Amino acid sequence: MGTENRTSVLPVSSASGPGFLGPSYNPADEMLPPASIGVHRGGDLGDVMGAVKGVIYYGDMMGFGAPSSEMTQGMPGLKPLGVNYFVNSGLTCSNGATMWEYVSTIPQGTALGNKLRDAIHNIGLPEMRGMAPGIVEDAKFALNPSPIINAVVGSGYPQCELVTKPVGDYNGKIYNVDGELLVDTLGLIDNGGGRYSQQRWVQKYQPVQRRPGESDATMQDRAQAIQLPYELWDKEPKIYKENGCLKPVCTPAADGKPPPDDGSCLKERPAGAPQPNFCGGAEGFQTYTVAPKSTAVVSLSIGVIAILAMIRIWSR
Repeated sequence: MGTENRTSVLPVSSASGPGFLGPSYNPADEMLPPASIGVHRGGDLGDVMGAVKGVIYYGDMMGFGAPSSEMTQGMPGLKPLGVNYFVNSGLTCSNGATMWEYVSTIPQGTALGNKLRDAIHNIGLPEMRGMAPGIVEDAKFALNPSPIINAVVGSGYPQCELVTKPVGDYNGKIYNVDGELLVDTLGLIDNGGGRYSQQRWVQKYQPVQRRPGESDATMQDRAQAIQLPYELWDKEPKIYKENGCLKPVCTPAADGKPPPDDGSCLKERPAGAPQPNFCGGAEGFQTYTVAPKSTAVVSLSIGVIAILAMIRIWSR
């Protein structure tokens, strides 16, 4: 309206990475089938003990995501289910970089509160990081009004900070059981031991004092996102490209003409401005070789198959 000539009111760009619906990760498919944990059809004592251990195993997967007794100690695949990843928000930070959101779907063990978590730990049981508490944590996050309030009262012009976070599942795997990538391959950092992390520009929050036993996610829920009025956002120097890397320093052209003054380069490198460690190469990112897709048999809802198998065994 009037003198407004922007094609888009908010600084947005196309989303990339896993997308807003998240990666292709099905917790049920990540669970091991009964045969893989020693459950077999039969009537001798070993088969009965295997069936009992199977019941306890799937109970631990649902409740704790870890062994709750010696019966399941050392059994394979017993871990919290979920995946950590970054998703492109489509917004542009005040420094010019694209803003990302860090999403963690691995249960933190705080579904019933920090006090109950400590009480369970004090009696010798592991934290409640199974599928059922994870559902409660997801429900609490979905019912949290803070993101909606921040979206309504926020300006849509964020100030950002550079963070490094682990990506992949609980064990650091970046592929699902069918061999499909769970994360964006751009800028992956190999931490060794089959674990990866990524560095991204994310929303900056006002610092708050951590409460005893409080997780990072809970502490961030109490923090206030730093949103700028458009005038202040527009005045901040856009020293980063959309991919998050510092713009190059301007150099004269080969024919002696002065460097462009269109904001594509910097007259000088600002002191203290961090260059993300993923920057490098022709495209501004480290290269990462994508492994070939797994040729293993596709798993379809192994959790359901496991439950049906247990029902069949106990019905004999």
